[in-house]
Amino acid sequence: MISFRQVKVVSFSLQYLDVYWEIENTNEDLQEYDFYVERSESELGAWTLVAGPLVDRFYVRDNDVPLMNANRELFYRVRAINRISGDELPSKVFSRNGPLPLDALEIVRNEEIVLREHAGTKAWLFPIRTFGQRCPQCWDRALMKCTDDACPTCWGTGFSNGYHYPIECWVQLDSATKVEQVTQNVQLQSNYVTMRLGPVPNVAPMDLVIDHLNRRWRVVSVANTTRFGISVRQQPSLVRVTKGSVEDAIPLKVDTANVQLRPSREYINPQVPGAASSIPDISTLLGAYGVR
Repeated sequence: MISFRQVKVVSFSLQYLDVYWEIENTNEDLQEYDFYVERSESELGAWTLVAGPLVDRFYVRDNDVPLMNANRELFYRVRAINRISGDELPSKVFSRNGPLPLDALEIVRNEEIVLREHAGTKAWLFPIRTFGQRCPQCWDRALMKCTDDACPTCWGTGFSNGYHYPIECWVQLDSATKVEQVTQNVQLQSNYVTMRLGPVPNVAPMDLVIDHLNRRWRVVSVANTTRFGISVRQQPSLVRVTKGSVEDAIPLKVDTANVQLRPSREYINPQVPGAASSIPDISTLLGAYGVR
């Protein structure tokens, strides 16, 4: 089976992106392979076919790409399918940012260990759709806008399905400051928090985050620590979605019986490796100090 050696996206135009890929040296006949180039706003899809089947071609110019959104990163992958055997080989997912250097990869690896083993909690990121099929239920072609903020088809985004597939990740969430905003006509509860995570998954403003307590958050802004212009760490600012909003109806399918929401090693006595947790609950600890 063939293997991909290099994949990259390069462009200095707002009209197109150039996608290149190379194959490792092989004795196989490359004329037997069809190549398909696919694009998505999310690392996990859903994927839109850009070009293919391509035979003995290793370059595509994607001239049907929305590049006017400065906050959205586009991802590509190339699939190679052998027409005779039916074997399929996808490339790694890549974007125009390119790969991280080795020192940055080590930083990402160490911080991911901290999140997964000590300081993080599990969350799910829903990347918002910014192009594609308009909502067939609420999109007004004359007004060029969504006419129903509570539309169950697009979830108020104006695009069919509203969001891409959820991406599971480990993040660190600061405690939210509890605020009551009282005016003459309305009383609002506005909670803002800061979230920290690695470079994957890519977070953009207006994305939706569901944390381990089923709190729904809207991404307001994203600050990045970069190396050669490539993200190493992301620090999004989030605002709590008001309870009762349409986002509360977005389903999240999780195996609740087996899901691990917090690092398990933080609940295990380190003096006895492999032993069951012997950490007392908070009421037992307070009781020891005479608090009832």
